[in-house]
Amino acid sequence: MSDGLEKILFDPMKHPEWVVPHSPEWYKQLFGEVGEYKYPWKSTFDEPRAEMILAEKINSSLCEGRLLDVGCGHGEFAFQFALNAKEVVGIDVEKGFIEKGNKTKSVENINFLIIDGNGNLPFPNDYFDVAYTKKGPRDWYHEGNRIVRAGGTIIGFYHAGSHGALRELFPGLYSQIPKPEANDILRVLNLHGSGLTDINVELLEEIEYLSTPEDVLIKKCFGQSKKLRDIVWQECLQDVERIFNKYATSKGLKIINYYHLLTAKAS
Repeated sequence: MSDGLEKILFDPMKHPEWVVPHSPEWYKQLFGEVGEYKYPWKSTFDEPRAEMILAEKINSSLCEGRLLDVGCGHGEFAFQFALNAKEVVGIDVEKGFIEKGNKTKSVENINFLIIDGNGNLPFPNDYFDVAYTKKGPRDWYHEGNRIVRAGGTIIGFYHAGSHGALRELFPGLYSQIPKPEANDILRVLNLHGSGLTDINVELLEEIEYLSTPEDVLIKKCFGQSKKLRDIVWQECLQDVERIFNKYATSKGLKIINYYHLLTAKAS
């Protein structure tokens, strides 16, 4: 039996300080402490990364049209499409993210607006050619079908869990979940009556190598308070260091990230 399976580690999700990831409270806490939506842990990847596949899918559908990013954060991902688009609009409910995006933009055809992606979207019918969300809202597809022109592309990109070393070697800290299936995301998205056609889901697999033992904890505690992070470090770091040093490769500790990539056409 491996070291990780001999001991159940501290579970921060059971602590009262834990904030549900991607909840409004979590986003406010993340912006208050970091000021942007950006992963803080250090790692390297085998190419292609899942987000590179997403970007290629968006660019191949765009063709100098209008693009909407639903749940854009501070806009870093959306910036790359400005040169290939007539107009780029990013929306997010967190005011701080939007203010930062508008302050840091360097081109005129991209704008960021404070809008809840799960609500009614204040855009005309058939305005956009492509709309996507990257790990963002899940209840925008009915509106997406309205504001994207007929035949335009709608894309959803959602994290489906990390497996491999994290869940096998650090039980408790990381809980066991079934390996995702390509159509799992369809069970949680409200697509019935959305009007979308040509719906397709791919399961993307991404190989990541965490650089240090601390990165195992940083990844788990992304967006959590400093108070909870300090508790997790005190409870887990010694065991995590021991396990990490035993199983890490020359590249780091190998983990597998899964993503659901949904593509559809507006009608």
